[in-house]
Amino acid sequence: MKLDHIGIEVRDLFSMELFYRKVLGFRPVYHYLSKNSPGLRTVFLERDGVSLELLERPRHASFLLDRSVSPNHISIEVQNVDGSYARLASLHHPGMTIRPPRDTGDGFREAELRDPEGNVIELSTRVKPPPRCRVSAVIFDVDGTLLDSEENYYLADKKLLERYGITFSKEDKERYIGGSNRDMMLDLKRRFALPESAEELGELKNMLYLEIAMTSTRVYPEMKRFLQLVREDGTPVAVASGSSPPVLERLLAAVDLEKELDVVVSAEEVSRGKPAPDIFLETARRLGVQPQECVVVEDSQYGVEAARRAFMRCIAVPYLVEKPLADSFIMADLLFEGGMREFSAEEAFSWVKGLALPD
Repeated sequence: MKLDHIGIEVRDLFSMELFYRKVLGFRPVYHYLSKNSPGLRTVFLERDGVSLELLERPRHASFLLDRSVSPNHISIEVQNVDGSYARLASLHHPGMTIRPPRDTGDGFREAELRDPEGNVIELSTRVKPPPRCRVSAVIFDVDGTLLDSEENYYLADKKLLERYGITFSKEDKERYIGGSNRDMMLDLKRRFALPESAEELGELKNMLYLEIAMTSTRVYPEMKRFLQLVREDGTPVAVASGSSPPVLERLLAAVDLEKELDVVVSAEEVSRGKPAPDIFLETARRLGVQPQECVVVEDSQYGVEAARRAFMRCIAVPYLVEKPLADSFIMADLLFEGGMREFSAEEAFSWVKGLALPD
């Protein structure tokens, strides 16, 4: 027998995967949403022959103090799981317990052995290839991804704050790229003690933005080509944006994209904006597909994090391309480091087509 992998129970799968990939150089082998244990999400990572499984499951806030509920484990590869089970079960070693073999959803035949102190040792062998998941929808961010609109938003923000005698630079704007308009207005009100409510500020900004955007917004040609390739292939297409619903409606109509989209969702329609996964989960719900079957196209670190927290695959085309890129871009499944000037519709479409077929 030989050591197959080490499993670590984690509280925040996104943050822990980012740690092991950035700090220790692990790469992802596959992500898996359990078919047998509701709510369990795992990622298998590998480096130099070392395999690591990170597991995130529903649990109470104090789980770090109570790991015995779902302890870490080591997995030992054996040639014959059922034969090993029969041999160990016959030993009747004091304090040892062993569960009968089962086939897991991600392709292993395994038996769970616990030593006298409760530590978990999996006896396993792979009986099926690693799981693969089809693509049932592609979800696009709008500003900076589909539309060359971030500059227009900056100008609207600048004009808004000029009314209060506040200077707003492009560097100031960078902290908000990828987030929701509502969250930005809440932060501006707090930072500068503005008298209007966040809702009133948002309405005023939208008015200023539309005055600019209706005459100068353009669709990124290569991204539009990618969208069309996806649609021609019969895959549903949606938009998930931080912009407000009225702005989205008018802007998408102005650039003649509204008929290309199956679903349009604004961050103002969910409880939390990016980097929370809410907007992508709601988009998947409206599309009638499972989150893990979606591919998200994003330009910001917050959008990439939101997509991965939703357990969706992600194509990242950074709007801000200065190096080093934000850590979250490490988590993108396909990354165009140079942003839109490097983005290729054919390459992105080929990658999507090359993704998994149903099991």
